[in-house]
This record gives sequence, C-alpha cells and structure tokens, in this order.
Amino acid sequence: MRAEFSAFDRRMEILSILMNHKLISRLELARRFSVSDVTIGEDIIALSRFAPIASKMGRYGGVYIIDEYKRERVYLSREEERLIEKLVQRLSGKEQKLLKFVLYKFAMPKV
Repeated sequence: MRAEFSAFDRRMEILSILMNHKLISRLELARRFSVSDVTIGEDIIALSRFAPIASKMGRYGGVYIIDEYKRERVYLSREEERLIEKLVQRLSGKEQKLLKFVLYKFAMPKV
C-alpha cells in the first residue's frame, strides 16, 4: 500500500478493508499502510465513532465490523471536499445551493 495516505484516506481505506474481511489484525493493517500499531489503534478509535468496530483478543484476534452493519454512506475525501468547496464559489443561485447540498450530504461529519 501507499505510505503517503492522509489520515482520513487511510481510515476510509481501513473501513473498506474491514467491510470486505471478516477479521484482520492491527499488525496486518499497520504493515499494509506502513504505520505503527499505535497509529492503527488511533484510526480504529476514530472509525468506531462511525461504524460498529469490535475486536477479538488472542492468537486469532483482530478487528472487525459486526455482521449486521451495512454502510449506508460514502464520504468524500478531504481533497474531493476542498475541490467542491472551490467549485461552489464559482456558482450562484440554484446550482450553488445544489452543490452545497451535495457537499453537506457526502462530506465526512466534523468532529
């Protein structure tokens, strides 16, 4: 994986990985993103605000998303969000309102 992921992009990728794997260790995630286990722990804590992430201890442990969870939202990356914010300034009237609504609908909630 790329080492130059922003924290936001890395977390969105981790969420995607968790949605597609039953269980993955923090160590494996740290290896994939070339970051420390502590960083992955912080990412998991941040993601747990938005998704039901659980952990399993022991030899075959790791992190996972509970089975009943279905991700209903896809969020914009920070880069995509900034681009839309720039484009909003170039528009007016109904088009500006519509693009602001798209930004509101798909931007990552501010914590």
